[in-house]
Amino acid sequence: MSAAGRGIFLLAGILSTLLGGISHALPTESDVLSALVSEGVQPSWTQVADTAGRLEASVRVVCENPTAETLGQARAAWRDAYLAWRRAAPFLFGPADKLERRIGRWAVNGVVLDAAVDAPDLAYLLKQTDQRGYAAAEYLLFTPADAAAVTAAGRGAHLRDVTEEITRLTARAKLDWEERFAHEFTSAGDGNPFLLPADALSRVVSELLNIIERMLRDRIGMPSGFFERTAVKPESLEAWRSGNAKEGFQATLDGIRQAVTGGGDASLANLVATKDGLVEARNPALANDITNQINRIEKTIAGLGGDDLRLEAELPKKLSQMKRLYKQLQKLQDQLVEASLVLELDVHGGNAQALPGGSE
Repeated sequence: MSAAGRGIFLLAGILSTLLGGISHALPTESDVLSALVSEGVQPSWTQVADTAGRLEASVRVVCENPTAETLGQARAAWRDAYLAWRRAAPFLFGPADKLERRIGRWAVNGVVLDAAVDAPDLAYLLKQTDQRGYAAAEYLLFTPADAAAVTAAGRGAHLRDVTEEITRLTARAKLDWEERFAHEFTSAGDGNPFLLPADALSRVVSELLNIIERMLRDRIGMPSGFFERTAVKPESLEAWRSGNAKEGFQATLDGIRQAVTGGGDASLANLVATKDGLVEARNPALANDITNQINRIEKTIAGLGGDDLRLEAELPKKLSQMKRLYKQLQKLQDQLVEASLVLELDVHGGNAQALPGGSE
């Protein structure tokens, strides 16, 4: 082979290697959908269903044998189930589309619940969504002082009822994902319900925006009383009775991170960095900014302290951190809206009210 031929051959090998690397680093929308299911949806819903089952079992044990030890085990099981639920938040669509309203509503109406569990003629009120789900289970497990009070008559019966429902509904969502919706989601573009892969990705980004909107409005703004200029309302702070408000924030952020950056090369963030559409161009700077913003939010959550958010006297001392968290989440929401434009997705951004002073 001549020197020129060897040069051409060598150049071809180099190009082949480079192109191979690029191909590995450039995910398709289908690659991202597959990674979302295998590394996000299925592990998340397995954990939700498993922890819900353990919660139900531990509640049954404490009701049959009400001791300080069995109550502690039931409370720990609630914490595990609740945090698994919060981590699965980005995947509350498809078979799980209505679960947030059925078992994820906050906060419980404690006045009504206390009355209804002790009065048979008010039992119909216990079917309302604000008397059920994770919030009702937390109220029933953590508000009374001891195991005997937790399991007394109607309280114990309602606790068993709501935890059985959580188990049943989350197990069904997991099974439906495995048996039907995972295939429909990953094969988006083959027909109904997703005519294009972008239609499936739109569901993910839409749910991410919904999560952040709920955090801004219900989990930060309302308890902190920012906009009404009222006193703080810790009773509206999600999981404050169990002392898991901060952990709930972090679990939700873990779910957001998994949905955005999980999957390595086949991640939503990498798709933003590498995909050119018909109208929009790739935006690696935006992808990097989103990742960095998630890291900033994590540091702010860490700065909220331990269980202090549970205490009415402590929440006012955390308002500056809560405002920072609010603004950082708001910026992440804006970045995800911009990412949806880069990917040419059909999603609608949140409507959170802006705080003075801009975003971080």
